[in-house]
Amino acid sequence: MRLGASSRVVAAALVCFAVLTGCSGEPEPPPLADAVKKLVSDGDAATSWVEARVTGLTKERADGPDRNSSCTPDEQRRFYIAKGSFADPSKESPVNLIGLLKTQFFSRGYQNEVVDNLDLWEDDTSVAVLVNPEAGLTFILFARLDSTPNIAIIGKTECYPRAG
Repeated sequence: MRLGASSRVVAAALVCFAVLTGCSGEPEPPPLADAVKKLVSDGDAATSWVEARVTGLTKERADGPDRNSSCTPDEQRRFYIAKGSFADPSKESPVNLIGLLKTQFFSRGYQNEVVDNLDLWEDDTSVAVLVNPEAGLTFILFARLDSTPNIAIIGKTECYPRAG
């Protein structure tokens, strides 16, 4: 009888522990190397989708030097930056392009849209800021008809402690 009561107490303690650790708040970000791998993969997927519509495409694939960012001096952040110009602006719509890119990012686990076109109220400019909380990544999608480059796909990791 005593063994049964003890095992119930242990089982109840394990259930409480599992519930508490499962509800501890935001998920832990993946290691920096894993976050960078997903950042580059997601950025390349989006860039490949627009490559046929863009000229002068340049890419920085999280392999450049650290950029100035909002991280503290003892932290680091990696960026994915792709920029280019519409091959034929007369056939393009920034709103449609960003809408299609958002769909692709949503299918890759980006759920939260922080900024969208309603925040801008501009007809010839479209922007979206999407967050993937599990991966610790943010992408900024930007398209406009005037000025070049017309298109920017900018991704970034969360801030990570510097090694060493």
